[in-house]
Formats: sequence, C-alpha cells, structure tokens
Amino acid sequence: MFGDILESGWMIGINKVTRSVKSICPAHRIVRVVILSIILLTLISCAQQPVDYNSTDAYDFPVKPGTEAWRDFTNHDEMVKACEIPESILHNMSTAGLVVTVLSYPLLGDMRTYNSIQQGFDAVAAQFNGILWLLNRKDAGTELLARYRNMEPAAIKDNWTLLQKGDYAMGIADIEILLAQYTILDDLTQAQLQGLLKETIAKYHVKQEYAEIYGQSGQACTAWLTGRALQQASYAPFEQRIQQDISLQNFLSTGFYANDLVLSEIFSQAQQLLSGR
Repeated sequence: MFGDILESGWMIGINKVTRSVKSICPAHRIVRVVILSIILLTLISCAQQPVDYNSTDAYDFPVKPGTEAWRDFTNHDEMVKACEIPESILHNMSTAGLVVTVLSYPLLGDMRTYNSIQQGFDAVAAQFNGILWLLNRKDAGTELLARYRNMEPAAIKDNWTLLQKGDYAMGIADIEILLAQYTILDDLTQAQLQGLLKETIAKYHVKQEYAEIYGQSGQACTAWLTGRALQQASYAPFEQRIQQDISLQNFLSTGFYANDLVLSEIFSQAQQLLSGR
C-alpha cells in the first residue's frame, strides 16, 4: 500500500533522487528494489502532484518533470538550476503566490529522500530560493494555515488511482512540513496556534482511519507539526515533558521516528491545552 511505501521513504537517506543510491544509514538498510521503487514514486509524484493554482502570480516553472527538456537533464544539479526563480520575480510575488510556487516546486519531493523530515527540508531549502523567500514572509504562516484548513484527509476517492491517493497524501504532508518550521510558527498568534492544533488533531484522527493511505509516516508528520506548535505555544506541561523524554526531544528536533507512546503523548498534551488544563 502507498502508506507503507511512503513510510519507508522517510527512513532512507539518499542525496540525489535522480541519481544512483550512494549511501543508506546502516541502521535502516532496505532491499534495493524497495529503494528504487520509492525513488521512482517520488519522481512521478513530483511530475503529477496536483496544486490549486488560485494565485495569479504563482511562478510557472519553465521546465517541468515529464517534459522532453526535463528528460534531457543529465544530473540533479541541472534540475536545481533550471528551477531557480529570478530574485526580481520573488520580490514582487504575493505570499499566496509564493506558497503555491513552493508547493509546486518540481524537486520538493527531494525532502523524502533524507534520513529525517527536517534534514530533507533543510537540504531542499538550501537549493531552492523560493523556500527561503517564503520563510522570510511574516504572513507565510497565515497563508499556509488557511490552505491547511481546506485540506481534508478523507477527501480521497475510492476510484482514485494509487498514484493520485499518494499525491494527495504527500500534498498534505508538504504543508505540514512547511508549517512545522519554527520560523513560520514564530509569526502565528496564540489564537492561530490553537486553531492549528484543532486542525492537526482532527486530521490525525482521519489519517488513522485511512492508515492504508497515510501510513505511520503520514500520521507522524501531523504529530510533528502538533508537537512543534505546542512548543511555540509555550505550554508548560509539554515543555516539562520534553525535558524528561529524550525520544520526544529527538522527534521534535528532527521529525525522525516516533513510537506510539510519543505520538500519543503529543496529542494528549494538545487536547489538554485546548481544554484549558
């Protein structure tokens, strides 16, 4: 199932998805055929992931996966260079347009080829100037939160293909990863943070119901965002818990692996905050 494939994808460290596998963390070796399948799925999803282009000034990447020009590239660096956006365009782009642009970045799926969510995000941010511009927009969190509210995990249709279901699941995860960046969370008000927690709790429960699609990694991504939002809200009981639990510390720092106890703790604390305890 796609959830199982995506789940394995978060565990793999690969520097370039479009080149041969160079190294894999020894603690997480996976059969080569599975690795290659994940890489192929990531590349396809980059080409077909649906994005709602409701912003008139979102950037239209001149070269896209699936085109002849894209196939002519001989290495990953050429792809990165082709997707770079002129600074003058970014300077004049609205934040809504910038959000759409980042979500439609052809190499955004590179995030899933590193050992952790944060490591993957940092690597992609270092290669794509659109993300850096978004992180510097004070209203980026507001725009992302509005888009996140409109995404419903249960909207997946029975007649969708496996690829379509996977694309949709990854689209939700992409927004969660962006929202989970401390730079983004810094600009949210306490009311917005509480609204975000309500959203993550609701979406987490739905993802549990659709575990065959979202898998453990999809649920963990929502938990990661929830935990970081709790940190940003300076919720004292949660901060105390972080000091006591090294597993929770590591998960919040990297987004890499969390057992069921850690996930349960995060959502229990979120519920307590919202209930005023």
